[in-house]
Amino acid sequence: MDKVHVISKSNNNEHAVFEVPRSSATVELPPSSILVRTELISLTSNNLSYARGGTMLHWWDSYPAPSSAPPPYNDTSLWGIVPAWGYANVLQSTTTIPSNSLIWGFWPTSTAAVQLQLKAAGVEGHWIETSPHRQKLMTIYNRYIIQKDSIGDEKMGWTALFRGVWQGAYLLNKYVFSYDKSIAPVHPLGLGGTWTAGDADLRSAVIVSMSASSKTARSFTYHVSSRRPESGPLGLLQVTAEAGIKNVESRIETETVAYGELKEGLEWISAFKAQKVVIADFGAREHALVELLESIKSNDNFKIVKVVILQIGSQQKVYTPDEMLATRENMVKLGKIQYNTAGIQDTIMARYGEKKYFDDMDTEWEKWLAGIEQNAADMQIVWGDEVEGESGIEGGWERLCAGNVGSKEGLVYKL
Repeated sequence: MDKVHVISKSNNNEHAVFEVPRSSATVELPPSSILVRTELISLTSNNLSYARGGTMLHWWDSYPAPSSAPPPYNDTSLWGIVPAWGYANVLQSTTTIPSNSLIWGFWPTSTAAVQLQLKAAGVEGHWIETSPHRQKLMTIYNRYIIQKDSIGDEKMGWTALFRGVWQGAYLLNKYVFSYDKSIAPVHPLGLGGTWTAGDADLRSAVIVSMSASSKTARSFTYHVSSRRPESGPLGLLQVTAEAGIKNVESRIETETVAYGELKEGLEWISAFKAQKVVIADFGAREHALVELLESIKSNDNFKIVKVVILQIGSQQKVYTPDEMLATRENMVKLGKIQYNTAGIQDTIMARYGEKKYFDDMDTEWEKWLAGIEQNAADMQIVWGDEVEGESGIEGGWERLCAGNVGSKEGLVYKL
């Protein structure tokens, strides 16, 4: 029997696992299709976002619950599968992709086989999902990449945990805060928004990383730390609940404070006499951002300092409808700028072409992955091997909902 993890669309705290029969028979696949089974995936705070925004941003459309699901889980208006990043194994194919190929992409939290309808992309080994029910998804979630070289479980695990968020941080550093005069800066949302060279300029700025121990923030610190000092920022302040973040060696002056030490952090920032403070909110604790802004407003050293707030991540929790409304209102009230990896990727590929985009990014990714012992020195993978139970995806989702997954651990499931 195969097992499928589903989540209530109205209350993401409610979730369940059900079984469906596994068939050993060969499936008659339509042309340009593959039949795959999830092999290894991760669960992170991003998966909570996929559930929270699943209707508006169509993440629920990725893998609707199978029609063979028992009631009430066969009601796709009420229950859905939250996808996760990782790898799947090809069982059958009517494409040029051979059976037993390993593919990177966005997969169901399930051991049940699923079909994908594909067309070749503009990069060798890349494929685009073309099923009608998935066409409202952002393009980044419909791209699948063949794993050409042999890769062990450990590297697969770190890739599942980091590749997606690392990519977002890479784009933020290279294209939003571009320091190369040959690269025109891109708005944090992509989508053709206005973002000037002045907006991108960090030479007279200090960056404040809120929730600095999160995977996305760690990745951003990695990229910022490798910038030439003359390109800015002047300094990087990390605000976190986790003491003792192990960072890579940095060319940028860096300080770390706890949420309760924001005033001390501001004193550190004031010494730079910065003209701009860029707050990168990767999922700060409740009220922390407001407290920081109030402290800045009341501090004479920041009277003429420009403050820019980027909304990048969210807290590790299930938001109530009232909290979601308050979050949207705060976006407007505080003048936050939403960040979107998919929009930037689309913009850069349209500008330079798919091949150059992925060649450049993959080179940097492989460099980061090769140095994983230093780049994630204080982190460890927590392995699971099933869908159901406390040590499975079911238990991992329970921990995410309760905010109990520590920033120094990563949940990975080899199914």
